[in-house]
Amino acid sequence: MQKLEFESAWDKTIARQDREEIERVFSELHSEEHVRQQAVILKTAYNHKKEFLVTVLVNNYSTGPFSLIGKKVLYEEEEHTIGEMDSRYTLEVPPETSMPWTFIFPEAALGRNPSREYGKLIIM
Repeated sequence: MQKLEFESAWDKTIARQDREEIERVFSELHSEEHVRQQAVILKTAYNHKKEFLVTVLVNNYSTGPFSLIGKKVLYEEEEHTIGEMDSRYTLEVPPETSMPWTFIFPEAALGRNPSREYGKLIIM
């Protein structure tokens, strides 16, 4: 059965409102409709360095752990790749677990400015 976990630094610092929103999104997921892994976008933003932040719920529906190490991460809108980078994150999502995470795309990794409305994040 799928469970929701927060990485330890997230668990200590996340705002109550953000935690409640993540829990709401998690409660609406249906694992039987998905295979292996999936990233559900929770929100997007820009920081002061003009980096594009994509906060997602990484869902590992498989029976083995899912590591972000060495993965390619794409941000797409309307089937066009807007941002692409190699993951430098050491997050490992346990089997049958969902965890929130924020991917940070440097300005140089973006082909154009995302609209921030209709995107999807793909972890390969």
